Amino acid sequence: MEDQGIFRRGKEEMTLALSDKKVLLVVPERDFDEQQYERVLRVLESRGIKVTTGSSYVGEIRGTKGTSARASVELGNVKTYDYDAFVFIGGPGVRKLGEDQKVVKLAKDAEYKVLGALGTASLILAQAEVLKGKKATADRSVAEFIESKGGRFTGQPIQVEGKIVTAEGPKYAEQFANALMEALQR
Repeated sequence: MEDQGIFRRGKEEMTLALSDKKVLLVVPERDFDEQQYERVLRVLESRGIKVTTGSSYVGEIRGTKGTSARASVELGNVKTYDYDAFVFIGGPGVRKLGEDQKVVKLAKDAEYKVLGALGTASLILAQAEVLKGKKATADRSVAEFIESKGGRFTGQPIQVEGKIVTAEGPKYAEQFANALMEALQR
C-alpha cells in the first residue's frame, strides 16, 4: 500500500510540475495522423499541460480518416517564447507542411526548446537541420531523408536525444508523450 502512495504522490508532483507548461502541436491542415494527434493530446492534457493546436491556418483541419480538429493558431504567427515544447504530428500531409518555409523556420527557431516529432513529421526537424549529428527515429519512409540532412536514423520505436524526442509512429504515441513530459521537466 505504501508503494502505491509513493507512486500516486510522484504522479501528482509530476502533474503539478507540468501544469505551467505550454505545448504547441504542429499539425498538417489535411491528412494528419489522427491516432498520433489524439493520443498525444490526451496524454499531455491529462497531466495538466496546456496544449494548443497550430496549422497553416486557423480553423478546421482534417485527418486521414476524415476526423476534424480545430487549429487555433496559424503557424506563421507563432512566437517560440510562447511555448515550452513544439510537437510535430505526422501523416501523409506532413510532406506539404515540410515544404512550408514558415514551418521549417519555426522548427529551427525552436531548436533549444523541447522538440518532438512522430512518424513522418521527423522530416520537418531534418529539413530545419536540428537533427544534424543527432540520433532520431521516424517512419522508415523518411529515414533516407533524415540521413541526407545529417541526422543519425536509429530505427528505434522511440529516440530521445537531449531535448529532442522522436517516435516511429502512432503505435508509440503514448510512450512518446511520456518521453516529452520527462524532457519538459529537465
